[in-house]
Amino acid sequence: MKMKKHLILSMLLLGFAGMLEAENVQRTLPDVVEGVRDEVISLNGEWQFQYAPGEKWERVTVPGELAMQGYGIEHDKPVLYKKTILVPADYRGKQVILRFDGVYSYARLWVNGKQAAEHAGGFTRWETDITSLIRIGKKNEIRLEVTDRLNDISYASGYAHHPIGGILRGVSLYALPESNMRDFFVETLLDDAYQDADLRIVYSMSASAKVSFTLKEKKSGRVCLESGVLACQQGDNEHRFRISRPELWDAEHPNLYVLQVNVQSADGGYSFEREIGFRKIEVKGDRMLVNGKQVKLRGACRHDIHPTLGRTSTPELDSLDAALFKRANMNFVRTSHYPPTESFLKYCDREGIYVECETAVCFVDTYRQKNYAPGKSQDDPEATAQYLGQLEEMVATSRSHASVLFWSIGNESVYGKNFQLSYDWLKNEDKTRPVIFSYPGLVEKGKTAFDLLSMHYPGCDGTLSQFNVSTRGFQGEGKPALFDEWAHVPCYTYTTLQDDPNIRGFWAISLDKMWSNLFKAPGGLGGAIWCYSDETFMLPVPKKGTSYWIEFAYTKKPKDFNGNCVGYGEWGIVDVWRREKPEFWGTKKAYSPVRVLKTQVGDVTRNTPILLPVFNRFDHTNLNELTAKATYKGQTFDVTLPDLNPHDKGVLSVPAQAWENGNSFLLEFFDAEGRLIDAEEIAIGNPVRPEYLNASGNLKLMVEDTDGYLKLKGKGFEIPFNKSTGLMENVTSHGEIVIRKGPFLNLDLNVNHLTGAEVRDKAQNYIVADKDWKKKDFRYALKGSECHVFLSGNYLGVDLELQMTVEADGTVTFNYQTQGEPNGWLREAGLKFYLTDNFAELEWKRDGYWSYYPEDNFAGNAGQTPLYNKKKVEYGEDPQQPWNMDTYNYYYFSDKGAICQRPLTNKAKGMKENIYEYQLKTADNHLLTVLSREGSLGCRMNKMSDDQLILYVNNRWDYPEIAWGDYCKELEVTPVSGLIKIRL
Repeated sequence: MKMKKHLILSMLLLGFAGMLEAENVQRTLPDVVEGVRDEVISLNGEWQFQYAPGEKWERVTVPGELAMQGYGIEHDKPVLYKKTILVPADYRGKQVILRFDGVYSYARLWVNGKQAAEHAGGFTRWETDITSLIRIGKKNEIRLEVTDRLNDISYASGYAHHPIGGILRGVSLYALPESNMRDFFVETLLDDAYQDADLRIVYSMSASAKVSFTLKEKKSGRVCLESGVLACQQGDNEHRFRISRPELWDAEHPNLYVLQVNVQSADGGYSFEREIGFRKIEVKGDRMLVNGKQVKLRGACRHDIHPTLGRTSTPELDSLDAALFKRANMNFVRTSHYPPTESFLKYCDREGIYVECETAVCFVDTYRQKNYAPGKSQDDPEATAQYLGQLEEMVATSRSHASVLFWSIGNESVYGKNFQLSYDWLKNEDKTRPVIFSYPGLVEKGKTAFDLLSMHYPGCDGTLSQFNVSTRGFQGEGKPALFDEWAHVPCYTYTTLQDDPNIRGFWAISLDKMWSNLFKAPGGLGGAIWCYSDETFMLPVPKKGTSYWIEFAYTKKPKDFNGNCVGYGEWGIVDVWRREKPEFWGTKKAYSPVRVLKTQVGDVTRNTPILLPVFNRFDHTNLNELTAKATYKGQTFDVTLPDLNPHDKGVLSVPAQAWENGNSFLLEFFDAEGRLIDAEEIAIGNPVRPEYLNASGNLKLMVEDTDGYLKLKGKGFEIPFNKSTGLMENVTSHGEIVIRKGPFLNLDLNVNHLTGAEVRDKAQNYIVADKDWKKKDFRYALKGSECHVFLSGNYLGVDLELQMTVEADGTVTFNYQTQGEPNGWLREAGLKFYLTDNFAELEWKRDGYWSYYPEDNFAGNAGQTPLYNKKKVEYGEDPQQPWNMDTYNYYYFSDKGAICQRPLTNKAKGMKENIYEYQLKTADNHLLTVLSREGSLGCRMNKMSDDQLILYVNNRWDYPEIAWGDYCKELEVTPVSGLIKIRL
C-alpha cells in the first residue's frame, strides 16, 4: 500500500538500522484454495523447547507462556522452540505462508536451517513467505528463537510481574496461489442521512488477476451485491460499490453482512469471507456519534489471561469474554494494553461490543518497576520502527471489524515524537476513526495527538485534574471525555479482602454513581472499569531456572502474603477462570440500559394498573424493542413497554392485578435474544418491617450470683457473666455452647483518609484490642422477666459504657457508647463475639442496595449459605465451583491458601449490610440470631489463624480504604454508640 511504502521510506530516510525482516504485509486466511485440501493448518499444540544451548529438548504447549509451564526464562536471554511439520504435497506450486499471531517480544525464525525473518513486538501478527525454504511433501523443521526483552516498549513482562516470553498466540501454515491479495480491508462510508453507503474495498495484488465480490445479509442470506468479474492489477487496487439502505451495525443491533471474495488467476483461484458491518463514526464537538446518534460507552478494560497458560487467549475464551461483557450490560471494551486477537474482535462484531483497540505501548517513562528499563523511548529514534511497525500491524489486522470504534496509541505515557508519528500515521491511514492517547495533558503545547480525551480514575462526581487537563462533571476540554479507566475494583486493600470480601459488593455503588452522573453529562463519552478479569498468574515452581521475579513481583504487598501466585491482583469482575464475582452483578445493575426510577410504590388500588417511571439508557434502541414480564404471587404475565426513544424518560404500565399492600412483584426486562437485561423487585405500599415480639410471657429468668460469675438462665439458654471482666463466657443454647466470650468493642478507624488514586499501604489505623479491656464497674438489676446488666471499662483510654438487657426468651439487647476514641474516618463500629466452631449455616434477610439479586448472589436481600466447604481447590486447578464457595485464596493468602485450617467460604465471611435478620445455625439447628427491625446493622464473620470464629455486629461501617476515586461514606468516627439485639 502507498502509506506502507511511505512509512518504510520515511524510516529509511531517518536512518533506522536493522530493519525487521518479517514481511510487511498481511494476507487473509483462505476458506478454499483450488486443488488444496487443507488450505490452513494450525500449528498450535505441542512444540519442542530448549531452555539453554546444549540442553535436552522438552515439550511445551503453544500458545502459552513458558514461565507458566515451568520455565524460569530470563530477560534478554534467548530460548528456542522447534517443530517438525509435514508440508502437504498439494501445496506444490502455491505460495506457502507461516503466520505468527503474537510472539513476545523479539523473535528470529529459521526454516530448515535458514534464517527466514525476525520480528519485534509481542502482540501483533506477522507472517513470512517460506515457499523457497521448504520441501513440499516432506518434513520440515521450524525453529523460533524468542527473547523477552527487558526494555520492550509494551512493558508487558513488567506489567505481569514475571517474564511472559514465548509464543503467546496462534501459529498457522497456509497456502495461496502466487497471485493473491495482501493488506485487504473494507470501509463502510455512509451518506449524511445514514441511509445508503459506499462499500470501499482496498487491497494490493501480488500479480494481476480477476476478482468478484458477493455481499449477503448474514441472517437472511439475501444477496445485496454481486459485482461480477472484475480485473485487478498488480499493486494497489480499490473498488467502491453503492449499497442501498443496508441494515446498520451498532452495539445494540449488530447486523452483519458476509462479504465473499473470489480471486482467479492463471495459477489457480481461492476465496475467503469477511463479516462486515455498516456503520459511521463521527466526533462532533464533545460528542461521539455512531450512525448519527450519540453513544455512551459503558465498559471495562480487558487483558488476555488464561488460567494456566498466562498472557494468552483461545477462541473459546475470546467467545466467552465477549458473551460475558454482553451479559454484564457492557457495550464497550478497552483492549488494554495491547491489541486483542482477531478472534476476539470477531466475537465483538457478533455480540455488539464497541472496541478501543490499543497498541502495545505502555508506561513509557512513567510507572515501570525499578528492575525494568525506565522506558524513555518516546523520543528515541531507534524505537520508532517498533512504534510504527506494530501500530501498522495492529491496524492491518483490525481495521475491517465494525466493532473497532477508535484507536489508542499508548497507555499512561509521557508524550514524545514517536507518539506524534503514531498519531499522524493513523490520521493519514484511517480517516474513519478517531484516536485517543493517555496522558493527554502531557502532549506538547500546539501539537495534536488525540481526538478523544482520555482520563483515568475520576471521583463519582466526574471531577479530575490530571497532568494539566481537567474535567468537571465528566466533561472537559471540548472533546468527548472518556474515562477509559474508572471505578477501579478494590484489589490492593489486602487486609480487607482477607477479612471482608463484601468490599467487592460495596464497590458497585461507585460504578452506579459514576455511570448515572456521566450519562447526564452531554460531553461524557463513557467509562471502562478497571478491570474485567483478575490479573493473577498461578506460576508453578520452575523446573528450569528460578522464580527470581518473586523478589520484585509484589510491589507493596506485605511479605507474609507472598507465594508463587503473582500479578497485580484480583481486580476483575470475573476471575481468571471467568467465574462471576460479586462485582459482576453490581456491574450488570449499574450499567443497566433500562432504569426503573421507582422501586417502591405507595398504597395502590386493587385491579388497577401500576405506573412506573422508567429511563431508556440505550443509544439506538426504542424501549418497545424489548420484552418485559412481571411475576406476582407466583403468576407471570407480559408487560407492554412504551414507545420510548433512547436517552428519554417515560412511564410503563404494569397490568392490573389484585394488588395487596405489603407485597411485591418482580419486573424483568429481556432483549431480542431473550437475555435478561435487568430485574427489579417492586414493593407495594409501605415496607413491612419484621416484628420481634417479646416471647417471654410468663417465663421466668433465673439468676445465680456467685463469687466469680453471674449466671442468667431462661428458656433453653444460660448466660454466665465473668465478674472479673464483666463479659459473657460460654453462653449455651439448648445445652450447646454458642458464644465463647464477649461482647468486645469493635472499633476500627483510619486516622488518615487514604483515598488517592492508588493506595497499597494500609492507612494509619487504630483498632481497639481485646487484650486491653479493663473493667471498671459491673452491676445488675432484675426486673420481672428481664435482667439489666451494666458494664463499664476502658481500652487504653477509650471508655466504654454498655447496658445489656437479658430477657427470659433469650433476647439480649446491647446498648453501648464510648468516650475518648480518636477521631478519623470510620471503618467499623460495633460489638464482636467469639463463637464456638459448631455453627454450620448462615441465613439472612436484609435491605440491599439493589431491589433485586439473583438467588445465588453473594449477598442478596435474602440468602443462605454453608459456612464451610470441604473441597479444597489446589493451587492452579480449575475450581469447578462458584466463586462464592471458595475458601482458599492463593493471591491474598499466599500459597498455603488461607490463614487458618478451616476457613469460611467467601459468601459466609463477607459482611451482610443492613440486615433484618442474621441467623447462624448449628448442625442441631440451634440458633444465634442478630435482629434489626430497621435494617440498620451490618454483620460479618471471620476466622483467626487459630481457627477462632468471630462474629462482628456493626452499627456503622464504611470502606474508607477503597481508594481510586471510588465511593465511600466518609463517616467520622465520633460519636461511637449503638443498639444491637441478638436472640439465643
